[in-house]
Amino acid sequence: MSAMPAERSRTMTGCVPRRRPRDPRPAAGERMKNGPSQSTQLPTLLAAVVGALDAVDDHVVVLDEQGRILHVNVAWQRFALDNGWEDPNWIGMDYVAASTVAGAGEQDDPISAGIRSVLDGERDTFAVEYDCHAPDELRWFRLRVRTLEVPGIGAVVTHTDITTRRLSERALERLATRDELTGLANRASVQGSVTHMLEEAREVGVVVVSMEDVTDPGMTLPDEVVARAAALLSELFPSPAVTGRYGQHQLVVAIAGLRADQLEEAREIVDVTMDTGMNAVVNLRTTVAAQIVGAEAADAAVLDGLVAQGRSDAAPDAQG
Repeated sequence: MSAMPAERSRTMTGCVPRRRPRDPRPAAGERMKNGPSQSTQLPTLLAAVVGALDAVDDHVVVLDEQGRILHVNVAWQRFALDNGWEDPNWIGMDYVAASTVAGAGEQDDPISAGIRSVLDGERDTFAVEYDCHAPDELRWFRLRVRTLEVPGIGAVVTHTDITTRRLSERALERLATRDELTGLANRASVQGSVTHMLEEAREVGVVVVSMEDVTDPGMTLPDEVVARAAALLSELFPSPAVTGRYGQHQLVVAIAGLRADQLEEAREIVDVTMDTGMNAVVNLRTTVAAQIVGAEAADAAVLDGLVAQGRSDAAPDAQG
């Protein structure tokens, strides 16, 4: 967030002396290559720079060598006022202190520490992406801090809105890891989650729910039937349990570290839930199986076989 004041406060730490900036003025007797003189160009040039900063959509802040605000562009001001900044007297404010998360010192806040490192001359640039979510929308920004070798200027800070890119990335990630119909984890994602669980726990409990039409086991079930069963299962097992669609008519739940008795209890709960929640579907048959899997299930082919075996070993329960 572009240095919003909500829940942000800290004290200023000491400042390491910066290297001496290069003097941009021409050598004695040397004339400017363009224009009559620097003194006559400066007011016009300064106005042009300020106008250029105000024309960009990025939120831009110019800081002095101690991190105090010298200038903020129109986009920064608009964002600040739209997000609850009630005091418009930001010129001269300690920007680093105002940007630090409440309760953290500069060294404990990586963004504040990064800004300070540029101001102290430890690096020329610093960049990081961060979230700045509002109650009614998700937002991400890319912060970039860069030195300017101009006397009295410590750094220029820009905040670029990257929300569109981040949302696109999240959508692509969801397509890669989630089943489009049910919203549950897809097979590859379940396999990856089970492998991760096995790395952290010796065994993983897996509950398998299979569905078919009792009059024609090979028939494709309506989407709404599969989606309804998936919704019931996900309500029973919130995170950190992983609920997924493993096959066209097959749902699974993977839970790390379950004892055999706990797994059997979970199987019974799923059995009852499917019996009562799906009983309006005519000719639907569900089977619910459960088993503890070990390190061998880290192999996707082995897990496929165990899930398939769970279906064949389970006792069928005809409904409707």
